[in-house]
Order: sequence, then C-alpha cells, then structure tokens
Amino acid sequence: MNKYIEYINRYKYYIVVFTSVIVALLSISLKDLDYEGSYKIWFDKDSKIIKEYELFRTTFSGDDTFIVAFEDKNGIFNKKAINTILELTSKFENIDGVGKVTSLSNFQYISVEDDEIIVENFMYDTDNLKKKKIDALNERLVVNQLISKDAKTTSIAIRLVDKQGSNEEVNIFVMGEIEKILKESSSGYKFYISGVPAITASLITISQADTLILLPTAVILVNIILFLFFRSIIGVIVPSIVVVFTFLVVISIQMLLGYKLNNFTVNIPAFITAVAIADAMHLYLAWLYYKKSIKDNVECVKIALEKNILPIALTTITTSIGFASLGFSAILPISTLGIAITSGSLLAFVFTVTIVPSILLMLGDDYKTKDIRFFNFLKVSGYGDFISRNDKKIVFSFLIIFAFLAYGLNFLKVDSNSIKFFAEDTTVRQGSSFIEKNLTGSMVYEIIIDSKKKDGVKSPKFLHKVIDFEKELKKEFPQVRFTSSLKDIIVKMQNLLNPQSKFVLPENQDLIAQYLLLYTMSLPQGMEINDKIDIYNQKLRLTTNSDIVDTSRDLKMIKWVNNWWSKNTSYSSSVQGQTAIFAYMQSDVTKTLITSISITLFLVALLMLIIFRDLKKLWLFLLPNIAPILFVSGAMGYLGINIDLGVAISAAVILSIAVDDSIHFFSKYEDSIKKMSFEKSIDYVISHSGNAMVLTTILLSITFSSFAISSFVPYLNFAIVSVLALNIALVLDLVLLPALLSLFYRPKNI
Repeated sequence: MNKYIEYINRYKYYIVVFTSVIVALLSISLKDLDYEGSYKIWFDKDSKIIKEYELFRTTFSGDDTFIVAFEDKNGIFNKKAINTILELTSKFENIDGVGKVTSLSNFQYISVEDDEIIVENFMYDTDNLKKKKIDALNERLVVNQLISKDAKTTSIAIRLVDKQGSNEEVNIFVMGEIEKILKESSSGYKFYISGVPAITASLITISQADTLILLPTAVILVNIILFLFFRSIIGVIVPSIVVVFTFLVVISIQMLLGYKLNNFTVNIPAFITAVAIADAMHLYLAWLYYKKSIKDNVECVKIALEKNILPIALTTITTSIGFASLGFSAILPISTLGIAITSGSLLAFVFTVTIVPSILLMLGDDYKTKDIRFFNFLKVSGYGDFISRNDKKIVFSFLIIFAFLAYGLNFLKVDSNSIKFFAEDTTVRQGSSFIEKNLTGSMVYEIIIDSKKKDGVKSPKFLHKVIDFEKELKKEFPQVRFTSSLKDIIVKMQNLLNPQSKFVLPENQDLIAQYLLLYTMSLPQGMEINDKIDIYNQKLRLTTNSDIVDTSRDLKMIKWVNNWWSKNTSYSSSVQGQTAIFAYMQSDVTKTLITSISITLFLVALLMLIIFRDLKKLWLFLLPNIAPILFVSGAMGYLGINIDLGVAISAAVILSIAVDDSIHFFSKYEDSIKKMSFEKSIDYVISHSGNAMVLTTILLSITFSSFAISSFVPYLNFAIVSVLALNIALVLDLVLLPALLSLFYRPKNI
C-alpha cells in the first residue's frame, strides 16, 4: 500500500488530467445519442415470440392503429359531432405514414338495391341523421367499436402504412400530427388517444423526458445533501467526479457499441449515481475521520485506503454480481441495463482508488476539514450494551414483523400489462381508460385461426366453429367486450341477400365464396380484405377487444383460446398482437426475478463463504440482506403493488447494494472483536461505519426516489420498493445484525 500511495502521490496531477482527457474523448460519442422504443427492443431478434409476430404482420398488415375517441353528452348523431368526425377523418387521412382511417363517416356500409350489393362510405354529410343512427346501431361491426351502445361516444381508427408501425419515428411523428390536429379542432370536444402505436410513441417520449428530468433531479438532490452534510465543496466534488466520470464512460461505451437508449437504459446515470457514490463516500468519510487526528495528509489517505480497499472491493464485486445477474434476463432492456451497470460498478471502483486518492493528496497537510455534526449523531457509547441486554427481544420483535408481512406474499401478483406501464395522468393511459369506460375494451388481441387447408375459411363448418368460439370466449372471459372478423361480413351478406333464410351462415361453401367475391368487387378502390384473411384463404384473423386486466388473466385467456381450438376442433390458433407480446413477457419478468435473486444470492454466499470460511458467519451475514426483499414483498401484497419490470430488477439491485453495508459492518466488527469486548466492538463499528452506512442509504434513497417522478410506472414501483428495502436493510444491519451477533457470534473469553 505504501508503494501504491507513493505512486499516486507522485503522479496525482497526471492521473486526474489523463483520466479527464480520456473521459472527454469518449464522451464525444454522446453526440449520437438516440432512443428506441418499438416492440422489438423487448426481445432478442431470434425470439420465437417476435418471429411469430413478424409473420402475423407480414400476413395481415399488423395491428398498428391509433384510436381517437370523444363523447357528446347529447349523442353523436348531431351536426356538430358528425361534422367533427368528417373533418378529422379527412385530416387524418392526409398524415404521412397513415394507410387507412376508419370512422362512422367512412366505414364500409353494405346494402342491397335491386339485388345489387352496394358497399360504400356510411355517410358523406349530416343529412338523415335519425336514420343513420338507427342503421349504425343495427351494425354489429360498428356498435362497441365505432360507436357506443348509447350512441354518445365514437372512435376513429387510424392505421399506419403496412410495416411502418415498427418504426418508432413514424409512431412519434403520426402521434404528434394527430395531437396537433386535435388541438386545432374548434369543436370544443375533449379527445382521447390510445392504441398500440400510441404506446410505442409514449415509451420513447417518456424516456426522453426522463433523461431531462430524472438525472438532473437526482444529481441536484445528491449534491445538496452532500453539501449539507460536509459543508465543503470538496465533499461534493470528490464523490461527484467518480459518479460523473463513471456514467459518461458507461453511456459512451453503450453508444460506441451501437446501443440506443430505451426506457430502462435511459436511466443508467441514475443507477450509476447510486452505485458509484457509495464507494467514494466510504473512502472520503474514512479520510475525514483520520484527518482529525493525523496531521500528515499522505498518511491519512494511506490509512483510509488500507482500511477500506478490501470492503470497497468486496462491495464492488457483490454489486457487480447483482447487476450482472440481470444480464441473463430474456427482456433485452433489462439485460442491457444489467451489463451496463456491472461495468459501471467496476469503473467506479477504479476511479475511487485512483481519482479520489489523487484529489485528496492534492489538498496537502494544511487543509482544514470542517466539523461535521453528522458524525456526532452516530458516535454513541452504550449502544453495544443496549444490544447485549435486549438481543433476544430485538430478534423476537423482528420475527413477529416478518410473520405479519410474510402473509402478504399470498396477495402478490405478476403483471406486465403494457398500458399499466404508464401513469394514470399520461395521454395513452387516460385514452385507454376512457375508451374502456365508454366504448369497448382498449386491449386488442389478434386471434389467428388456421383452417389447415386452402380456402378453408370459406367452409361453413369452420365459420360455425368461429361463431361457437366467440360465444364461449365471451362467456368464459367477461373482459372480452368485442370480437370481429370476416365472418361478420359473410353473416351480413347472408342476411341481406337471403333475408328469408333460417341459417345465419350459408350452408354452401361456394355461396360463401360468391359472397366474398361480391363484397370484394364492391369495395371502393384501395380497400381490400387481405388484413382479415391470408392470400390462401386458409387463416382467419379474429380481433378481440378486452378490458385492462392483470396479464395473469390475459395469459389464462390465451391458453384457453389455444386449447379450445386444439381440443375441440381439427383447427389451431395463435394469439398475436403487441398486447399479446407484453402478456407473453410476464413469464420473462418472473424468470428475471427468480434468476437474478438466485444467481446473486448464490454467488454472494459463495464469495462470503470463501472469505469467512464459517457457515455460522455466512447465515448471519445473509439473513439481514434477504429479509428486506421478503419484508417489502409482503408489504407489496398488502398494498396491491404487482411485480412488474421495475420490481423484477429491484430485487437483485436491493440484494447487491444492501450487502455493501453488511460487508462494511462485518469488516469493522472482525477487526475490532479481536481487541475489545463485544459491546465496545459494536460501539466501534457504529462510530466508524454507521455514519457512512446511514449517509449512503440516504443518498441511495434520494437517487432512487427521483425515479418516482417518472411517468413510466415500473420506475415508480422500483422507487417505492428499492427505497423501502434499502432503509429496512439499514435498520436490520444496525439493529438486527448486532443482536444476532450477540446471540450467536460473540467470543466468550472477552
């Protein structure tokens, strides 16, 4: 250590300048900073789910549709409302990137005149509104889709050009144009926007907003706290340099490797702040402590580094393990985040043991440190005696609390519903809630039914099965509010051309084929039915609108759908659409949670076992770090907070960071228990490490609390869970851990 300090002292200025130049050069790459938010970011490119969804998009033109809805308390069928629909429909059709707009004005109304099939726009003006209202409310494909049953709410569907939905820039542009048109409307109506592209656009705009708000908020709050504690510019500069250098290098490397920022990686700096600041704080606080009694500054830096380099190295390893475990997640933004923070943790360690000593050595022997009142808060005597006298009561009290909270685990659920990613005051969440309340289900699932043979969708037997399926689906799952397919057009044609027939569907396949031919030939130019069946007429697309429910219920519905077709028929089905993609992601959320906790726990336990070489020490070390996760999970069950993407990453983060305090506690305890009694050892640990433990927990809590202002709900849940858990971990380390040591690991000869 002497040689290392001598080296640092000799080249301290070169180290600071050289490191600053390297960081500055790497930061040039940040000029290419970009965002991504399409459905593709959530899965690996070889994912079966993505491949099947891409096949669906290729076959049926995708599900990239914005929904705009509004309400008229007096009913939609009045001149003001209809003129608004006509005007908006026309303007939406002229937006670049829009392929088709469907509204009450232009939905394809089928009628018969002199035995001739006529398919035309439903209305061109505001004439005969009473008749139009009656006709619309008798149209199955309109009610609960383009108009509500009470005729007071209507929607306009804006579908993007084929394959444009995967381009997030198109989503953002079109949504911006839609919002601009709605804002310029003089109708006075309040409009609501929803739909799959709106979700994609919102994910990106929210991540961009988070970049401008979350990081500055976290940095400002942390710097204020640092200054209040240390009342010194150096106390702010030292940890801040480590933090800033670390996240600049990490993000620069991400850009150089071709990664784009998304809703998770956009907050790498905030995570880096939480991870990097702890190392710098422990070293800086130790230097301040020794500076009060040792005049030689070089000696102060050397002792501070000697006392802390091992625990800092160990905490770096454990933190890296926790975040690296996220790299195994099948959810790409999470795995990318995990790998990035792992590299950040290692870089923070390097900067801590190079930059921090260099800056401190620049201050010289005459540098005067200000008295830090915070030190007196935890510089207590008699705490060890208190623990020794009440160790059993303390452990028993925590057991009672744990038993109560453990019961809450029974109410814990996993949920990856995409709409629930957004806060309730966001545009897309408000739009979805309004549509669900006043019109139909806002979650769209695309059921692709394979008849197994060419022209099979024209078979009466097949279509009857579709009718049976729809009835049973709605009966089994009340959240399904609306279903539609080409079958409904065939039923309509049968009703118009054979009104006396007792059959809902033609009983002859050739007649069905004729109906479809007549319908297709009657469609206006540019209108086709290839978004409803494939080119071989083998697969049928059945669209369902469902209410917003937990993805567990959605997955149950998806499983039921596939089982129904495979067990009750000779046909098969698959459920597609971006709504389904997020439902399928639930299993990956669960796997991420279980895998990350398991890997982190195993590797940390293995590392500590190698160091301690004592199983008794190991379980004493692990218990206060596992308990916070169990405590918070039980509390989540009572509070109704579901496990989502944010919670999935929090467990490994909590475990890896919470372990840091335990390592510092144990390292000081092991050092002191050889020289003094148990009671004095506890006092020593609290005086020497308790301050840093409390301060780092406060700083971490502030940093993670900044996530709560995001409109991305997984970050809100992450903030709640992580802040609660880290503070519980601190209490357990300062109260339960000493009590456990008193009961199970105190030398009897001292």
